[in-house]
Amino acid sequence: MEEEQLAGNPITQYLIHLCNKYGDFKVAIGDQRDKDKPKWTKHQNVLLLWESDKGMEFLGRVNCRQILPCEIVLDMDNDVSEKKLNEICDILDKYGFPFKAYFTGSKGFHIHIFDDDLAKYSEQSRYKIRHFLISKFGCDTMKASEKTMIALENVPHFKTGNPKKIVRESK
Repeated sequence: MEEEQLAGNPITQYLIHLCNKYGDFKVAIGDQRDKDKPKWTKHQNVLLLWESDKGMEFLGRVNCRQILPCEIVLDMDNDVSEKKLNEICDILDKYGFPFKAYFTGSKGFHIHIFDDDLAKYSEQSRYKIRHFLISKFGCDTMKASEKTMIALENVPHFKTGNPKKIVRESK
């Protein structure tokens, strides 16, 4: 495949954009649509994949990524109502948190908050900040660790094959 075609893939472009802006992170390809035979690739660094045509091809098929050091993910798996989503988004808007909220394509919503200042803290401090905010909103505290993988934005979800689509973003 031509290098321009590989780099022109929207998934690849998005991952390279994130890597350029926030630094290297891990990605993977998962498929859990057959609950008896889940398939996962090894977690790999974007920068290493970026170095070869084979790696670029892999990037174009990625559907999971690591939570970034500058990111907080509110994973609404328990109370997945649009009312609860809008309550959380209204609070984030009120306090000026930049966010994008997605329907995951599976069973809930993810609200991604990006704050460049968060990356200035130690990993342990970032974890504590995430855990506090995630707990405050009653979301999944497993997403407090940046070692956690999440469904990639704007691609089919690894559990359902349904796309993870944006439903709201900060004003």
